[in-house]
Amino acid sequence: MTRRRATRADKPPWHPFKTERNMNRKNKKCVLAYSGGLDTSTIVVWLRERGYEIHAVLVDVGQDEDLEALRAKAIRLGAASAVVCDAKPEMLRSVAPMAIALNATYESNYRLGTALARPFIAAQQVRVAKQLGGATLVHGATGKGNDQIRFEFAYRSLAPEFPVLAPWKVWDLAGREEMIGYLRDHGVHDDFEVTKTYSFDENLWHLSVEGGALEDPSAALDVEKVLSAVANRFCVGPVGCSGVSPVEVTFCEGVPVALDGVPLPLGDLLKMLNQDFRFAPWAWDLVIENRFTGIKSRGLYINPAAKLLHTAVDALARTCLNKRTYDEYVQLGRTYGEIIYRGEYFSDQREVIEAAGRAVLKRLSGAVTVSPFPVPYASRVCADAAIFRKSLATFEASDYAHADAAGFIHLSWLSSCGRHVEEPIDGALEAGDSTGSDVCADQHEPERRLVSAGV
Repeated sequence: MTRRRATRADKPPWHPFKTERNMNRKNKKCVLAYSGGLDTSTIVVWLRERGYEIHAVLVDVGQDEDLEALRAKAIRLGAASAVVCDAKPEMLRSVAPMAIALNATYESNYRLGTALARPFIAAQQVRVAKQLGGATLVHGATGKGNDQIRFEFAYRSLAPEFPVLAPWKVWDLAGREEMIGYLRDHGVHDDFEVTKTYSFDENLWHLSVEGGALEDPSAALDVEKVLSAVANRFCVGPVGCSGVSPVEVTFCEGVPVALDGVPLPLGDLLKMLNQDFRFAPWAWDLVIENRFTGIKSRGLYINPAAKLLHTAVDALARTCLNKRTYDEYVQLGRTYGEIIYRGEYFSDQREVIEAAGRAVLKRLSGAVTVSPFPVPYASRVCADAAIFRKSLATFEASDYAHADAAGFIHLSWLSSCGRHVEEPIDGALEAGDSTGSDVCADQHEPERRLVSAGV
């Protein structure tokens, strides 16, 4: 039998791992996730030099920057178009409430700041690319970090038919100095710093600081100096200046809806807490994390709102959930944090965890007072669904029958510790001294018979 030669029509319309390098070069439209910093500014010029029609997408995720000025800058650098897209409403509707309600973290103390925003930046790129009738999707993440994965997982999930280009993986520019030199060679003389001490990323959830002294965990780190650099770059006010008055947070199914009894939209609530406590001594986490790529990194993550709200919602969960349900709640938050960290927001597993989470969160409504000094702690929890009972927990007289615990212990011992052969122990009991127990010997006899019979 003669084997028919495969033709282009026999091949699938797209390949899940295709890149711009093996695509039809006739379509030179691209959509760039543009931030206005050195990296993406260099990418605009680099793409322009290669004949691309560049459509820059500047996504508002809550960063404190002049986005309109950055949009104009993209046009000046050579982009055919540049738009500002607001992703905050979608973040506040979907991922932020669940990250709060499930007390979601990665490796216990990374509160997912950067990871929360990247899928929504990618989604805006895909939306613009589809409006253009198709385009190459471009991001400025390096080949070392997690962001490349977060962007490209989102691209594959939302628009697998579009090629992807990551300049850091193909160009020969090695660092800031070379990028600035490249821009100057192409007539761009913007005031970029040749040596930049720290790298920043900000959104409505957090502010991250990386690079510089943070890259060497073996060296002594002056956190106050790092925080001062952040203050000079982003904020007004002395480091360490913060209120110490208690804050009452009202939750509805795990989501904060009011501060001190005043109803607030979630975005305003987060902004208020981040502003009021940004320079509190506890507002930051110094984290050594395991990246998805296997490389370790260290960052200073400033996230006072997340830290305070996580403290509050955990206290509410401890008050309203029984032991086993609380353990499952903690595991849901851990799993959700790992999913978001790995860039798997647009995935079946995320939807499953959220569905399970909503079943638990129905019980988490109430008011929690958080005292922010010296560190946030829940000083008061009021919830209709609370199962904490003073009448049971009290050391004073109650209707609890202490004698009931004897049977509970006996049965628990049989299932957990009961042995066929008794082991000798040190001290008086080994010598036959049976003092120290106020339970009659004949009460133990049935239990001994069961154990000796192997039950």
